[in-house]
Amino acid sequence: MHSETNVTKANRYRYEGAGKVFLFIAILILTGIFCEWPDFHPEHYFSTGYHWWLDMVFHGGYYFVITIPLYIVFCKGRYKGVFWIAVLLSSYLFEMLQGLVPGRTVSLLDMTSNFLGISLATLICSLFYK
Repeated sequence: MHSETNVTKANRYRYEGAGKVFLFIAILILTGIFCEWPDFHPEHYFSTGYHWWLDMVFHGGYYFVITIPLYIVFCKGRYKGVFWIAVLLSSYLFEMLQGLVPGRTVSLLDMTSNFLGISLATLICSLFYK
């Protein structure tokens, strides 16, 4: 039976680390674009007016979707509380930065939907990774 050498293991961990960094940066850039885009409201693209519940679905859904790959790559059942707090605080930071962009506001409703999306995704993922 062939065993891995230390060099092979080091290369594998290097590639895994690079993939994690790439995923993190891609999600950070994507979230930054969506959060800091002046007057970005997806409901305008669907030709509907503003509805608070639709805004909650967009915010909560977005953070639900990005929390799952982040959980799988970075957490996998370890340090769930730290992971949850880090993602939640990051979402709140992006929400606060929106206050600096003309046409965007800071919203308690958005923060609540971020909380719900992140919490639900973390809970679901923690059922699969114990």
